[in-house]
Amino acid sequence: MNDSSEPVSTELSLVAIWRFFRRNIAIIGASIVVCGGLATALSFYVTPRYRAEVTFSPAGGSGGLSGDLANLGGLAAIAGINLGGVGKKSEEALEYLRSGGFTREFIKRHNLLPVLYARKWDAARQQWKGEPPTLAEGVKRFSNKVRQIAEDRRTGIVTLAIVWTDRDMAAEWANELIAEADAALRQRGIAELDRSIAYLKAESAETSTFEIQSAVFKVMESELKDQMVARTRDSYAFKVLDPAVPPDPKEVDSPNKVMYLVLGSGFGLLLGIIVASSRKREPSRT
Repeated sequence: MNDSSEPVSTELSLVAIWRFFRRNIAIIGASIVVCGGLATALSFYVTPRYRAEVTFSPAGGSGGLSGDLANLGGLAAIAGINLGGVGKKSEEALEYLRSGGFTREFIKRHNLLPVLYARKWDAARQQWKGEPPTLAEGVKRFSNKVRQIAEDRRTGIVTLAIVWTDRDMAAEWANELIAEADAALRQRGIAELDRSIAYLKAESAETSTFEIQSAVFKVMESELKDQMVARTRDSYAFKVLDPAVPPDPKEVDSPNKVMYLVLGSGFGLLLGIIVASSRKREPSRT
């Protein structure tokens, strides 16, 4: 009995819904048109944001160490030489690019707080309107809403995108982030190599065992080669494959006008149904 009644009740429900929409098509249709139109108009009012992307490949820092270094694991650890492979260096480089410390220094170097919080900044008086935003707030906003980093695990190619209201500034920030992170990692790598070489020189002078001296010299030769590469190679940690360029004025990342129209129309549909339902119940109350 219950199974046979289910198709009938479902059919009646669909018929009731169809009759409801047919009776209130004017109200619901007007609500959809008005809300969809208002949402679309709002999308033209919202300040457009553009996306500038730079594509790069983590270069892994200096070249890998020779096989003789593996035989001197303890010595290498004391000297501060990283035995990790290129993959680990690449991950470390990407984490540095994402890090709050580097982002904080980038914002301070380029004085970006007045740009990130332009509505709170009085450009004419060169002062904040009310309480100024903190650097920590700027780092959070830049990391969450301005900079995007996506890595293709299969190819190892990384895309850094800057989404901002100024097309030229977006491209400039994207390229400068990679260049400045690469320069900072280069200086850090050279400093580590300098310390390693200094230690190996001291170790070779103190030991009298020929085998250890020979191995130390081979390790030192590898470190010197890495130092030369670090000082002379154009790209140290990040090899840029496609630099960022200002997007075309028509290439707006947001607002998405079609999405505004869809969401506005959906809200209009819901609002129209609510209004039509309330009007239907009014006569029964009198």
